[in-house]
Amino acid sequence: MTRHTTWTLCSLLLSSVACASGELPALGNTPKTAAAKGDPETCQRLQQNFDIDLKEVVKAGCEPSTEQISKLMDNPVGNLVLLFNQFDYTALKGPNSNGTRMLGKYSFMPTFPISIGEDWNLINRLPISYVSAPVNHRAGNLIGMGPSDILSDRGDFASVVQDPFDRTSGFGDLAYVGVFSPKEPIRFAGGGKMVWGFGPTAMFPTAEEDVLGTGKYSLGPAFVAAYLGEDWTLGLFPQHWWSVGGDSKRKDVSLTNIQYFIQRSIPGPEQWRIGMTPNVTVNWKAEGGNKVTFPIGLGAGRIFNFGKLPVRISGEIQYSAIHPDDLISSRWNFRLSFIPVIPTFMF
Repeated sequence: MTRHTTWTLCSLLLSSVACASGELPALGNTPKTAAAKGDPETCQRLQQNFDIDLKEVVKAGCEPSTEQISKLMDNPVGNLVLLFNQFDYTALKGPNSNGTRMLGKYSFMPTFPISIGEDWNLINRLPISYVSAPVNHRAGNLIGMGPSDILSDRGDFASVVQDPFDRTSGFGDLAYVGVFSPKEPIRFAGGGKMVWGFGPTAMFPTAEEDVLGTGKYSLGPAFVAAYLGEDWTLGLFPQHWWSVGGDSKRKDVSLTNIQYFIQRSIPGPEQWRIGMTPNVTVNWKAEGGNKVTFPIGLGAGRIFNFGKLPVRISGEIQYSAIHPDDLISSRWNFRLSFIPVIPTFMF
């Protein structure tokens, strides 16, 4: 899940929540009135339940606690609408790169759950990206952007055009992942639990310029699994795509993206999280030692409340400990995330 990892596991229009009265919205179709305030003992008990549907907390006249919302955000298949805003600034280097080249990418990844009967949820994510790549748009079919890296048919693309590193900016390929997940987690005697899910993933050749996408329709499987402990969150979010159509002049796609996340919670009202959420990529069509990019990182984030709207803001520095030998690829990456949370009871 470049989680967390990274895929922090979480679904199209930006939403804003305004509560001029300072009260949470009322439920149902009745006129909007403030819910009766719950007694402190009941509220404290409900706020310590990190698996509860937040609708139940509100119905009891209580407000979800910051810790409760933060714990649900740690759950990659949690019952929350997450509006991921992610900025990646990547230092690229390799043969014929003439020094370090910078790649900028903004990703908007709305994540939203849909209840499937009493036992399952479908967690939907629809990543939309805007890319500023140090690649001349005239490189055309020889260069393209995968989900997290630059793809190329040849290592010496510096000779393709007179100015190969002229910058190209625009929207990249559109993607989708849908994960079916049991509502009830697997519980362990020590208090921790495991959540998981599986489903399809797809990419569509919607990039504004050839060099900003793969030029292919691609399909494949996705899976997520995470251990949620009292202090630690550990998880994997692998996805794989095979091309099934598209531009016949473009190279076929066989790509794996594995976000892994390792985070520790720090007690306190701000709900700090320290750890890493990188994205490992494997380009199975590349040759020799050019297949794998494996970053490690360190970052921190916390919850801020803007009125009734909780937002997690985090930053992370990543270094590609394993990277392609003969192609231009990531060396360093700085990631900034801004994640508003819209609990499902608010709409």
